[in-house]
Amino acid sequence: MRISKPTNPGRRSGYALIMIMIFLAVSLTVFASMMYWVSTNAKITNRNNAFNQAVAAAESSTENSLAYMMRDYSFQALNVTAGYYATNATPDQTLWPIQYQFNNVSVSISPTNWQSLSGQYSNLFGLVQNVTNIVTAIATNGPEAVPATVEQDLQFASIPLFQYAIFYNMDLELNPGNVMNINGKVHSNGSIWTSGNNSSQQLTYNNQVDASGTVNLQSKTNDPHFSPERTGNVVFTMTVNNPLSHSDSLSMPIGTNNNPAAVLAILQLPPASTVIPSAAAYSPTGQVYFYNEADLIITNSTSNPTNFTVLYNNPNATPQLQTVLPDVPTLISNYNAATHTAFYVTNYINYSFVTNATFYDYREADTVKAIQLNVSNLVVWLTNNVTLLGTNRGGYQYNNLNNSGSSSKGHGINSIYVYNSVIPASGVLPAVRIVNGQQLPPFGLSVATAQPLYVLGNYNIQTNNSGSPSAALLGSTTNGCTVPAGFMADAITILSSAWQDSWNSGTSVGSRNANPTTINAACLEGIVPTTSAGYSGGVENFLRLLETWSSVNLNYNGSIVVLFPSQYATNIWANTTYYYPPVRNWGFDTTFLKGQNYQPPMSPQAKKIIRSVYSAW
Repeated sequence: MRISKPTNPGRRSGYALIMIMIFLAVSLTVFASMMYWVSTNAKITNRNNAFNQAVAAAESSTENSLAYMMRDYSFQALNVTAGYYATNATPDQTLWPIQYQFNNVSVSISPTNWQSLSGQYSNLFGLVQNVTNIVTAIATNGPEAVPATVEQDLQFASIPLFQYAIFYNMDLELNPGNVMNINGKVHSNGSIWTSGNNSSQQLTYNNQVDASGTVNLQSKTNDPHFSPERTGNVVFTMTVNNPLSHSDSLSMPIGTNNNPAAVLAILQLPPASTVIPSAAAYSPTGQVYFYNEADLIITNSTSNPTNFTVLYNNPNATPQLQTVLPDVPTLISNYNAATHTAFYVTNYINYSFVTNATFYDYREADTVKAIQLNVSNLVVWLTNNVTLLGTNRGGYQYNNLNNSGSSSKGHGINSIYVYNSVIPASGVLPAVRIVNGQQLPPFGLSVATAQPLYVLGNYNIQTNNSGSPSAALLGSTTNGCTVPAGFMADAITILSSAWQDSWNSGTSVGSRNANPTTINAACLEGIVPTTSAGYSGGVENFLRLLETWSSVNLNYNGSIVVLFPSQYATNIWANTTYYYPPVRNWGFDTTFLKGQNYQPPMSPQAKKIIRSVYSAW
């Protein structure tokens, strides 16, 4: 019998101890690594948290100064750059758990330039001040002193509204009875209600359409013409974020909000404290009134409407407001009591370009008592430098003041404000009428009035003396050569060249036959909004008519802007009772997008603050 020799127990226990020590070392290494990772991760998390908190503090600082900028801009102008440094560096930290020091404060405000806009307003241009606001924040009592820098870039922009094909500060309605194409941008500060006539007569929008309210593909339900069958039939050729509801609104040029009743003031006579030639009238706030901005102001006497006054307005001239002398010689009968003889003297009491006109408006059922502006005579007057009876009575002297020397506005006379002092009464409507407007002054012409405006015949179809398009003019459009032109009024009515002032309330619509007419001008007017009493007429009836236009072309090339309800011409639109609709050849004048010099004179401008860049590092 063999007996086995037992294994050495000492050697076996030593081996186990070595293994235990190896596993213990590995465990300690892993534990140490985990603890290092946890510690490092905690530090990274703390530093990230500290960085994010510093970003929030720096952003608060930039927003603090931007709030002051926005306030100043809402009152028409930014302050000088230095005024915003202190507000940038000292936000109120009273309730902040961690206090911060703000370094590297930088506020940059560029000069005003005409440039393209960002974001929602791409493809539009404006008078822009670019603002860059940079701040670095670092905690002074936090667990981690991690600095963070924030940069915000913004555009403080004044946007001429005539860059829109259609712009409404109220609800916008467009429900044409035939095919219609809209080629420019469309915006409403209210809601949009729109539909095409049917599947074969669609309404097509070829650009962006947005509303601060909602875009509805039907007519308003309180429109007496509303029909569930007339819904849709609208084509949007741009389909990315288009149409867009609940978009940003644009701030109107006057008032603290976009209330149409407040915006109406830009068309009316300014408050006494802000009327020319006071300093306030020439401030940015005062210049929102067309009356204060216009080169010429025409008005008449309440007691004698044939007694006119014309004023020349220029903040750079001395005096700033000058009475324009009448230029029409008139023989006045006189009597010499000593010799018992009659004789005539030459006097000047009238203007060659301003007269009166009386005619009937079939929509308003009123006799219109109008101040009449003869544009062809105005063009002649502007070049007249003849001295008569020892006094220069031509318009050249004023046109020259406007366009040269230290008094220059940078252009010849191109804007007129007309106020008719005839008091409205039952059956009487004070208004303004423009005639012979085929050829405008070389720098264009805008006419503004608080009252209704009537345009007789073709307007702004520029040609030179040979009858061919003039290459010297600023730009061409689909309807021929034009210069910048605009109408701003309570309501705008187009009268064809066939119109007769002798037509009265008894002249039937079938007897008032229109001629083809072309209008090249941006238009701003009021409307009579849709109620249960009737339809506003929509954009398709924006231009008022009083004749039978059946199968007759009305060529309109411009921009359509509505900011307020009409105050004088307030009768509701009615179809085929006082007019028959034309063949509407309507288009957006794309020359308004070419540059600042292509804008109609006195173009109203909305304000918008556009955030373009935000970065943190």
